[in-house]
Amino acid sequence: MASPDKSVVVEVYGEGKTDVGHNPRPQRPTNGVVPILLHTLCGRPRQMLVKRYGMPYMQQKGTFAQKVRFAKRQARLNGAAAAAFVVDSDGDLPARRDEMEKGRRMEPGDFPLALGVAHPCIEAWLLADATAIRRGLDLSSNPAVPSEPESLPAPCEDRRNNPKTGLAALAGAAKRELSVADKERIAAAMNDMALVRARCPLGFAPFADEVDQHVHPLFSGRPV
Repeated sequence: MASPDKSVVVEVYGEGKTDVGHNPRPQRPTNGVVPILLHTLCGRPRQMLVKRYGMPYMQQKGTFAQKVRFAKRQARLNGAAAAAFVVDSDGDLPARRDEMEKGRRMEPGDFPLALGVAHPCIEAWLLADATAIRRGLDLSSNPAVPSEPESLPAPCEDRRNNPKTGLAALAGAAKRELSVADKERIAAAMNDMALVRARCPLGFAPFADEVDQHVHPLFSGRPV
């Protein structure tokens, strides 16, 4: 178990400003939906610091498997304690998940790496918690949220009806997508991880299991 006074750096990789953003310097996990949720899944340990790497700052070309392999190698060489890598499924969950797992196997060694595929996109996870949406967006009451947000089409499949537009509609936004700051506030207000697991069994629940296996032990005293 990490000392309460000693920082533990976890490198987080993903797509876009909403999911991860980019800042290779160790910082508190207060920016990017994935770092915020990772922190919550680990019990919000005060010694966790994250380095955030967006996809454009990784290899420009190559498969997702190659990108995962690169991330696992870079995190290990950088001296990080663990890493997490999350991407959107864009509607093709089995193929994306297989690619991610292939990348983990391509890089030898048992470096702790938590993999996640948000289905169909990261906003589905945010749609799972009405209370967090109310708190994050300062609404007067809990909005009506879909019971199965992962059943919505991917944005690339339906630009008008998807988790991004659904989330924006709950805020009364005229635009198709909320700001990064709005989404980060929702993520920070998400306390009931069991609820999100139940409503997002295809993407969030497997990611939560990965975090519990590969990252949480760094802060709980269990062997990694």
